[in-house]
Amino acid sequence: MVVLVSRKEDYARDDISDEALQNGMESILNQMKEAVQQGESLTSEYVVQLSQQLDTYVLIAQIRKMRCVS
Repeated sequence: MVVLVSRKEDYARDDISDEALQNGMESILNQMKEAVQQGESLTSEYVVQLSQQLDTYVLIAQIRKMRCVS
């Protein structure tokens, strides 16, 4: 699942559940582990792309956490 956003406030979209968010993050991490095991370097285009996707999910989670705290 790829989450595309166009505006800052879109990052905390409510249409993706917490479970789906966590599953997406775990999937990306597994793909990264597999790529490294197969010899991909951490700076390869594929691993960097996965890292950027993971960053999006992490940002969504952080924004949601900030909303709960405030």
